[in-house]
Amino acid sequence: MQRRYFLGLLGFLGLGGVSGYYGFRELQHVKSWPDEGRFFNACLESKLSDELANHEIVLSALDGINTTQVWDGHVHLLGLGDTESGIWINPRSLSMFNPKHYVQFRFYLNASCPVPNMSVDEGFIVRLKRLHWGRGTRFILLAFDYSYNEQGERLRDQTAFYIPNNYAAKIHKQFPDTFEWIASIHPYRKDCVEALEHAFINGARGVKWLPPAMGMNPASKLCDRFYAAMAYWDIPLLCHCGHENSISGTNTQSYGNPLALRRALDHGVKVVIAHCASLGNSQDIDKGQNGPWVSNFDLFTRLMDETRYEGLLFGDISAMTQVNRLKIVETVIIRQDWHPRLLYASDYPLPGVMPLISLKLLKEKQYITAEQVKVLTPLRQHNPLLFDFVLKRLMQVRGQHFGSEVFHTRSLWTGARSISKNWPIV
Repeated sequence: MQRRYFLGLLGFLGLGGVSGYYGFRELQHVKSWPDEGRFFNACLESKLSDELANHEIVLSALDGINTTQVWDGHVHLLGLGDTESGIWINPRSLSMFNPKHYVQFRFYLNASCPVPNMSVDEGFIVRLKRLHWGRGTRFILLAFDYSYNEQGERLRDQTAFYIPNNYAAKIHKQFPDTFEWIASIHPYRKDCVEALEHAFINGARGVKWLPPAMGMNPASKLCDRFYAAMAYWDIPLLCHCGHENSISGTNTQSYGNPLALRRALDHGVKVVIAHCASLGNSQDIDKGQNGPWVSNFDLFTRLMDETRYEGLLFGDISAMTQVNRLKIVETVIIRQDWHPRLLYASDYPLPGVMPLISLKLLKEKQYITAEQVKVLTPLRQHNPLLFDFVLKRLMQVRGQHFGSEVFHTRSLWTGARSISKNWPIV
């Protein structure tokens, strides 16, 4: 496929927001993109050669790291629903008559490399299990709820896909040394608190929301009952903020405003803002309904710098190495005071979507060295999850890099209190 044609295709797809940030013309002048002209994942064997596994650059990334404390808090659970998993994919993503959704979904499947000659559901898990690295590390799998309206009615047609909580819990129970899981519960559901209780009895470590695609407004009073339960049980909320390009659904982009999470924080909920809200702009609602439009990352920065939210507000660094998010890398690395509140995460399978990360561009920006590129390139082809970890450990800005505390994430995900049936469900 010619490079110029593919750039146009990415612009049409909005895949990961690549063209949305750089723009079609600018990407054409990024001569280093994509690396080695690779647009698709070759899905090589996950096992590393001894030379690569023991290379000094790979080993150096593990210096100062206690792998038992490394929990990757942003790993998507995918499939086709071709087993009894209960997974449902919107037919738009499976039909070539809807090329944007179809090609996007095919990119995600290619990136996840499900093992052939078995169902996609099973092949995805087998491949992901083979990518497990490091003694004691965990991958936290994300469930994904349906969209709902304010009357608590399910919006099936406005749901991109559905990954049941029970399926995520099942995978965790089958492979407890590899996988943890995070529930997805829409706060407009009539049974939202009951579903929360059930999920945590079954071992969920948090709740995941994607408001621009799922249609929940974090600033709505309809969330208050759910927030009260989350705060009481000290259950963290992983919430996407910023513009959403990868997943269709309700297309309620204004719900990705970081300031909308003040309501959850003021209830005492621990909130992890995915990607540090690194894409797009939102209205500065702190200044009223007619407030100016401000970058979502600047709004995230404002919240992080408010002392009242210390101990409550966190950001994950998933997807931060993608070409469309590099504009914030320098700030996030240099803000060493933030590091105890930043959480390592990969956003798998996106590290396996080849055009989204350019090692040559990272080298040009002097975030990594030419020697590191030589090691990272084959590492990515075999194990994109280990690649993501090593890359983020190696990246530096003016001699500064992410501290080890960014990667020691386990404590945040294991802090929930025991479920108390004496707490009133109202």
